[in-house]
Amino acid sequence: MFINFGADSGHGRDGKNSWGERCLNVTRIMAISAAAAAPVSTAATSVAVALMLASWLASGRAVETLRTAAAQRFGQALLVFLALLAVDTLYSFSTWEESWSSLWSWRKLVLGLIVLGLFADETWKLRMLKAFLGVSVAGLAASYTGWLQFIPTDRIYAEGVFFTNHATQGIAFAVAALCCLELSRNAERGQRNLLRALALLFVLNVVFISTSRSAYAALVCVALVWGIGLLGWRRLPLVAGTMAVLIAMAFGLSQTLRDRVQQGINEVRNYQSAPEVTSAGVRVVFWKNTLDLVAERPVLGYGTGSFAQAYRDRFVMPELGWRGWPTTDPHNQYLFIAVENGLLGLAVFMAILVAGFREACGPGVYRGVIRGMLLAWCVSSLFNSHFRTFPEGHLIWLFAGAMLARAPLDDSVEVTTQVRDKTA
Repeated sequence: MFINFGADSGHGRDGKNSWGERCLNVTRIMAISAAAAAPVSTAATSVAVALMLASWLASGRAVETLRTAAAQRFGQALLVFLALLAVDTLYSFSTWEESWSSLWSWRKLVLGLIVLGLFADETWKLRMLKAFLGVSVAGLAASYTGWLQFIPTDRIYAEGVFFTNHATQGIAFAVAALCCLELSRNAERGQRNLLRALALLFVLNVVFISTSRSAYAALVCVALVWGIGLLGWRRLPLVAGTMAVLIAMAFGLSQTLRDRVQQGINEVRNYQSAPEVTSAGVRVVFWKNTLDLVAERPVLGYGTGSFAQAYRDRFVMPELGWRGWPTTDPHNQYLFIAVENGLLGLAVFMAILVAGFREACGPGVYRGVIRGMLLAWCVSSLFNSHFRTFPEGHLIWLFAGAMLARAPLDDSVEVTTQVRDKTA
């Protein structure tokens, strides 16, 4: 099935083998490569993205692609937020360099727009899932092997961590488990059993090997979304009850999980008296200070790229020790946006998430995958900026654009006609 993306120069509207279409296929392949590589290698991801953009521009169909994306509610919300970020550089408290650096950090949204206009064909969606799973399975095998100390793990985090960091690996494995479960629904018996076995191995890795609290939260989110998708909202009490039992079992069986969660709770409780900086304790200080910044300029914020400068001017005090440290990020995506772009910017960002969830409503493997991912990112971004960080940001926006992509109405009609012609 061929999805048309607009006029092709010199070869007719249906030129499947034209230069433009070949370039767009390269763009799709590079987008898939970037999504698969995002949790593993920033260098490989950057190369794939550069090739993706080059082939997209060389296709001569960039405008048609963006029009396709802009015809969808999710794409419209992305465009509005990007425009707001650009406008907010004009009144930023920071230097132009810092403003454009912050604006550049949101480039993953542009990648999401591009794939939103190119991945309407489910063949490409499936290829992205398979590529991501292939890399994840390789990482899973390496993780278990390293954890069992058959191969050395030269990492600062824990045994069995081979991706960019322990949080990225844990979140990626939680998403991989969801992909396996969603793909198993329509698979044949042998493949279904294999996919479910892989999902179990991914879950066990997160529970027993991962030391990331963000990964634990992501796993709960994807499991909840998958359970509701399987049983329906009417059986939410059953899903919630089952989740509670499974979480209790995980706490009882995994010393690593139990210690990490308890450590986080203790760090939050004792952050005021802690002599040394802690991961959770410093976050509490950042959040409290950031809320004060939001209260001072609630509507429009301080401008794109201004967070570090605004925080530095107000709260950096060396005499306070680690509590007076500077930061470029409050480790909360929503507070970061509220400071730089105000509650107006936060409302527009929330509109992107609402549009994404609305587009992901209904049955289907791809909708199920992105529902789980969006919820996982929404929750983990309470403690990080995962919509903006390099590995997690590339992963969510490339997946969101690809999984939510749909053909324009006229292309859908054309595809239906082609299918009827072939059937006749």
